[in-house]
Amino acid sequence: MVKNLAFKLFILFTIIVLNNSAFAKDISSITNSNWETLHLYHGENQRGGPYAFDDTYVEFEFGGRYEWLDLYGYIDFIDALNSSNSDKHGSNNFFADIEPRISIDYLLNKDLSYGALKELFFAFDIYYADASPGTKDGLKILWMGLGSDIDIPWLGKSGVNFYTRYIEENYGASNENSFDGYVAHINWFKPLYNFSETRFVSFQGYLDYEFGSDLDNNSFERNYRTSDSLQSYLGLWLHDKKWALGYGLKAYQDMTQWKDGEVLNNKKTDTTGFAHYFNVAYKF
Repeated sequence: MVKNLAFKLFILFTIIVLNNSAFAKDISSITNSNWETLHLYHGENQRGGPYAFDDTYVEFEFGGRYEWLDLYGYIDFIDALNSSNSDKHGSNNFFADIEPRISIDYLLNKDLSYGALKELFFAFDIYYADASPGTKDGLKILWMGLGSDIDIPWLGKSGVNFYTRYIEENYGASNENSFDGYVAHINWFKPLYNFSETRFVSFQGYLDYEFGSDLDNNSFERNYRTSDSLQSYLGLWLHDKKWALGYGLKAYQDMTQWKDGEVLNNKKTDTTGFAHYFNVAYKF
């Protein structure tokens, strides 16, 4: 029932926004840009899988806009210090998240903006991770749907996307090679205080709510997995022209669809709660 309702809302949203195309899009108003940032993160009580973990990792983050393409992504190199103190030491050490959006306004040469909705996109999100030692499958997931830049009170222009999920690999879970579930996503970047033209404090982050999954095809999954999960990163960062320092509080609810507080391999699962992220970044 949830899946059918979400699908109907998705189709309705598509019809409404495509029927609001009344004005020619001024393509010359699009400013092409690109940026890259290298981060060193330390995360405490991170979630992902059935247990909490601590780790220090390197992240290469990038993004930009080129005509019809709006792009964001990052690549994480886990256990960057190769330290036995890391809970990820000796585990899979590569994770990538690539998020291209294709401007429907640009392709149709139409202005689809309406009120707070500023631009409409075909939205995609590609997840990839290595397989853990001793396992056959890693993580290969594609989210696809519609997105927009929307002016939200106080936050300002924010990215809002709605996806359906195609799961190719999910560490051997039963929903591999299938469409399974939906995602509601929002991200924002809000400058709070300017010290100078290049130095400022920002509030930045995102929220992902995954729902409508059928990850319950066997007794193990019925005992330990869930149909939904939520994560949200709430960051307070100090930016300079070439450097940034950040702290982020990350909230989780049944992260990666693992039930919280169940006994698995003589340990309680820990997938709900808060994590702390500290980072220093260099901007290219």
